[in-house]
Amino acid sequence: MMRVVISGAAALAVAALASAPAAAAGLQVKISGFVAFQSTLSLSDSRSDNFDRDYDFQTNARLIFDVKNVTDSGLEYGARVRFNSVNRDDGVRVTRTYVYVKGTFGTITFGNAPTIADDIGYVYAHDDLVSDMGAGGLDFGELLDGDFPLGGGNFYSIDATYLAGLTNEDTRIKYLSPTINGFSFGIDFTPVVGGAGHAGAGGVNDLINDDQTFYENVVTAGVNYEDTFGGLSVRGAATAAYGNGVQTSAAGANPHGHNLEVYTIGGKVGYDNFYASVNWTHNESIALADKSVDTIIGDLSYQSGPFLASLSYAYTWAGKHSGLNAADGDGNGQDLQDNHIVGANVTYTVAPGLNTYAEVIYEKQNFREGGDFENANLITGLILGF
Repeated sequence: MMRVVISGAAALAVAALASAPAAAAGLQVKISGFVAFQSTLSLSDSRSDNFDRDYDFQTNARLIFDVKNVTDSGLEYGARVRFNSVNRDDGVRVTRTYVYVKGTFGTITFGNAPTIADDIGYVYAHDDLVSDMGAGGLDFGELLDGDFPLGGGNFYSIDATYLAGLTNEDTRIKYLSPTINGFSFGIDFTPVVGGAGHAGAGGVNDLINDDQTFYENVVTAGVNYEDTFGGLSVRGAATAAYGNGVQTSAAGANPHGHNLEVYTIGGKVGYDNFYASVNWTHNESIALADKSVDTIIGDLSYQSGPFLASLSYAYTWAGKHSGLNAADGDGNGQDLQDNHIVGANVTYTVAPGLNTYAEVIYEKQNFREGGDFENANLITGLILGF
C-alpha cells in the first residue's frame, strides 16, 4: 500500500510540474532522465557457496525535473527535483530538491544538492565521458563509480562522499564562484548529516540526534582549475571537508563520535581522443574508521565518435586497527589492510539516446585477520537517456 501511495504522489508531482508553464509564465520546465537494464554474471566470488545462481538482471530509472528562468537584468533562477530508483522494488527515492540563483556573483544553492566536495572533488574521466554520451548513472555503465550489484566496492573513495558517510542528499547552503581565468572555488554548510529523518525535511527531527546521525556543522570547500590549450584540455581540483562527529550507540553510524576530516586532490587531461585522470582521497578522520584510509583511483579512456573504452584501477590502503571489516556476506575478514579494484568498460551509442555497454570488474580485499574477499563480475546492459 505504501508503494502505491508513493507512486501516486510521484505521478501528481509529474502532473504538477508538467502544468507549471501555465501557472508561472516565463518559467521553462525540462524533463530528463533514463531507463536502464543490465545483466550481471558472477565469474568468481568469495561467497559463491552462498549463491543459488551466479547471474541476475537489474533494471532502474531516473527522472529529473528542471525549472529555469532568466530575468531582464540577467539573473538566472531555478530548481531541480530528481527521482532516483524509479523501480518496482524501491518505488521512488527523491535525491535532489533544491532552488538556486545565479548571476555575475556566482551560484547560490539552497536545498538537497551535491556538496562542493562532490562537485569539485570528484575527478574521474570515464564518468565524464560516459555521461556526455547519455549513459551512466545508478551503477549502469559507471565502472568504478557507485555500488556493485553483486557485492564489494565498499572500501574506496573517489571523493569525500563515499566512505566517510557524507552524502549529497542532506540539506545545505552552497556557494560556487564564477570562473575567472580558469579558476573557481566553492563552499557549503550542512547542519546535520545522516539518517532518513535528517535529510532536511524532518523539522524537529533535525534538532535531535539518533543512531543514524554521522556529523553536524559540516563545511566542505574546494578550488578548481579547468582550461584548454589548443587540443589539450586540463583540469586540477582540491577539496577539504570538516564536521563535528556525533557519538551514537555501538550499533549506530558513529559509535566513537569521530569528526569528519577528508581531503582530495585530482587532475585530468585530454588530448586527441585520449583522456586520463587520477584522484587521491585522504580520509584522515571519518565515522567508519579508527585510522586514516587513502584511495588513489586512476582512469585511462579512449573515445572516438560513438565508441568509448575505459580502463580504471583503484588502490585503497588503511592503517592498522582501521576498524573496517568485511561487509555482511562478504566473508569474515577484519581490519582492512588494502583493497584493489580494476575495471574495464566498453560503451557504444547504437542510436540517439540509446547506449549499450559491457564491463568487467575485479576486486580483492585483503584483511589483517580472517579471510580475504575476492570478486569478479561481468556486466552488460542497455540505457536509454532522454
